[in-house]
Amino acid sequence: MTSTRTARSTRKNTPVIPSSFWEQFVNRSNNKSQPVVIEKDALIEPLLTLQDVFQLARNIVESGDLTINADGRMLDQPAVPAFPEHFEGFEQFVRDFAALNDAEGITFTRDYCLKHSSTVATKLRAFTHGYIERYGMPYPGANAVFIGGRYRSTWIGLHNDSCDTFLFPLYGRKRMMLWPPTYFDSMALEKKSALNGICFGHIDISPYADDAVVYEVAAGEIFFIPAGWWHYNKLDKLETTLTLSVGMFSHGTAQRFCENPIKASMASKAGKTPMGAIKQRPSMVFESLDEVELPVQAVRFINTIRDNSKIQMLLKLSANGVIRDRAVDRPDVLYWPDLMLSARLDSPLFLLALDEKAGLLFAGGAMRCVKQLQAIRVLVGLLLRAEPLAMTQVLRGQLGDEEILGVVRWLYAQAAIDVIA
Repeated sequence: MTSTRTARSTRKNTPVIPSSFWEQFVNRSNNKSQPVVIEKDALIEPLLTLQDVFQLARNIVESGDLTINADGRMLDQPAVPAFPEHFEGFEQFVRDFAALNDAEGITFTRDYCLKHSSTVATKLRAFTHGYIERYGMPYPGANAVFIGGRYRSTWIGLHNDSCDTFLFPLYGRKRMMLWPPTYFDSMALEKKSALNGICFGHIDISPYADDAVVYEVAAGEIFFIPAGWWHYNKLDKLETTLTLSVGMFSHGTAQRFCENPIKASMASKAGKTPMGAIKQRPSMVFESLDEVELPVQAVRFINTIRDNSKIQMLLKLSANGVIRDRAVDRPDVLYWPDLMLSARLDSPLFLLALDEKAGLLFAGGAMRCVKQLQAIRVLVGLLLRAEPLAMTQVLRGQLGDEEILGVVRWLYAQAAIDVIA
């Protein structure tokens, strides 16, 4: 199925990312070791629209879940004007924002912003798929940072990030100054810990400007910054921006990976089961720890941690590391039996059998319990063939049809499948 047909005849809210895009990326970035500006025409269709990020900005501002910087200083109790109804009012909004806080420039940001827009989360999942195919899924995954405002320079100052970064300016431009990872190693500059790396803050960069490589990035282009590269956005005058920064992390630890599964296991029945007394053992010599038997209750708890860790991994894999916590906003499908389905490569499906009748289905970073295991097993198998699937092939007026239809609706809601009219 060609991309033209996909765009015309399927109900979807995600763009097609051609393999040629990632082939070009690997070549031009020297296998993601060098910065590169990727032009607009590298994609068949834009990954994100200005309206996508404008709506994301609205959700962030109206939720109050934002960090605000005015002329280089963080604000604890900022004054925030009403967000405009339409993008045409955004320029005035950021000007009023700065004026209300007695500032010339203003920046408002949100780390882990994907919880504020399922549309942006789903589109980024389509984008990260090609990266993950080539480099594996980074843990803790993909962190998206929203950046909006009107300013001259990077709000946190000169810094680097410990992740590979893709910068998406949707409105406004970037003039990025970059230095290699080792450039500042021998310089006596105070290093401050930042959320994603190290920050030097708002220092005078003029002594280092001649050594910087400057990249001009226009709205709609994609700018890649490899992990560890120092960067600073330096404009000649105040300019307004709506930008999304996507970091692909690979520096997670086993402790971080298991932290949530351990917490979940501690709250489970296995974690709260009384241990009782430990049976006394006579003195003996062990050749290895394999010969030491733990109490049954402790073994059950450890197995619960292991199981929860595997479930977490399947959740992350099914979403390409992009986990969102809102339902995907997709147009409703009124009548399913006459439609055809198409699985999405950027949202792999995983089915885990719990017993002969029930299982867990993973898609789009979410999980659903299924009771008609065999019927769902057949559905997933047909979807994994990567060919369009007619609903009539799986709805046959038999036991399990109701659950199959429910699962199909759920997969569609997770943007794990597309519907072909």
